Amino acid sequence: HGLLEMAQLAKDNNIRHAVVINCNEAKKIKKYFSSILVLSGIPKKCPSENIHITINDINDICKIPSKTNVELKVDTGMHRNGISVKQFDVAINKINDANLNLKGIFTHFSNAFEDDGSVENQKDIFDDIKNRVKSNMPQVRFHCSSSPGIFRFDNNAYDIVRVGIAMYGYVDLPDNIPSPKLSPILSLWSEKVSERFILKGGAIGYGRRFRAKRDMTISTYDIGYGNGFFRLDENKQFKISDGRDILGRVSMNNLTIEGSDNEICVFNNVRDLAELHGTISYEILCRLDSDIPKRII
Repeated sequence: HGLLEMAQLAKDNNIRHAVVINCNEAKKIKKYFSSILVLSGIPKKCPSENIHITINDINDICKIPSKTNVELKVDTGMHRNGISVKQFDVAINKINDANLNLKGIFTHFSNAFEDDGSVENQKDIFDDIKNRVKSNMPQVRFHCSSSPGIFRFDNNAYDIVRVGIAMYGYVDLPDNIPSPKLSPILSLWSEKVSERFILKGGAIGYGRRFRAKRDMTISTYDIGYGNGFFRLDENKQFKISDGRDILGRVSMNNLTIEGSDNEICVFNNVRDLAELHGTISYEILCRLDSDIPKRII
């Protein structure tokens, strides 16, 4: 969706905090937010005051430059990143000994999009920690929910929520949780490269798998798997947003549609495309080439 574009929109809508994957991203948007939590990586020198570095492993504490603002991630059951609950007290002592500024304590739910009891279990573990230490750490913020968790329970007991994919119009929730009224904000558009008239029986694209059932005007457009639009072939067929079929195989930087439009909307909602490819909306969106020009409407 565009790092700078979304940062500006977030700031314009009074969002004061952000979460990014690395320090390079944080540096690019540091002027937009009061705080930016960096989820991975260890800086070589103390970053800007509004940048917080995540502690994902207890052994990283001694590697982080002195006086850096940090947030401690606690592994309450996902078993991906974060210190174990048993390491919590040791980690707090190490943070103090390393002269780091503890700004936050957080966790992440492993399965908030299904109702298997894991959210409640992880939340109880995290709440035990929060209730035990919060009174002694008034400067520390606590947070646990990304997009699905926001709609699973009341988050007012915490200081922030990490609104992720929901900000872009998607969220996966258990069937027994009412779905919020979200609308996808991104549409993928493609411009015409060339146009031609083909006769009935003419083949289109690699492998010659598609053959025209009638005389038709076709156009190619400048989006393909090289731009992050997953490859389609004769086994995976998809219609663009106006209902027209993508004809033949999607190639590296082109796809073909019947007609002569100067531009087409390839999609404005990726749920059907994600289902077709057997993946999640996140992956379809994240794969799009960041160099594709963005137009905010």
